[in-house]
Amino acid sequence: MLSTNDQNENIVYRGYTIVPLPTQGHDDLWHDGYQIQLVGVQIASRNNTESAHSTRDTAFDSSVDFAKIEVDNLIALTE
Repeated sequence: MLSTNDQNENIVYRGYTIVPLPTQGHDDLWHDGYQIQLVGVQIASRNNTESAHSTRDTAFDSSVDFAKIEVDNLIALTE
């Protein structure tokens, strides 16, 4: 898990930049959201997913985890 103190930073993973963007939805629940960039160009974007969390911190961590899986898949497709 990531530190939950200040989660407004981008994550560099395997050469890609992950921009976590958790969003608050219904019933005060938080949903995963993120952008994936490569050399400043947006490669993928997901928001308001079906995954719901009770805190922003948990949604932030989950957003990063899902984005890392997508990066891994993107890399696997190009190998």
